Amino acid sequence: MLESKDLIRAWSNDAKRQAFLLAYQAWGVWIRTLELELTYYRYELPAGTMIIAVEHYRRVYAGYNQGYTWEPSVTYYLQKTGEPFDPTSRMSISAVAASLMEAKIALQKHAGGKDAGV
Repeated sequence: MLESKDLIRAWSNDAKRQAFLLAYQAWGVWIRTLELELTYYRYELPAGTMIIAVEHYRRVYAGYNQGYTWEPSVTYYLQKTGEPFDPTSRMSISAVAASLMEAKIALQKHAGGKDAGV
């Protein structure tokens, strides 16, 4: 897990927050279910919430005479630490990035100011 000042830098704008989320594999595998071909990655935020990224395959229409193909995809969830997993808590990457902005603001306040550590 990164230190607060590093997180403030990593989450300083929307493009960086989305890049952080797209690099979910760097968080390390949390759970892998081989039978369902699902891989779960988890990042715990300082405020007791965690981001869960679920890597899975989805069936995509490739076009006429080509049928369907399977492509890797990721689904994001925000989950309170200690609560059971809620599959309906699924969120878009933009919504999770907005939550990271709120977490960054909280880290800045805790660090002692808007520009603390940056």
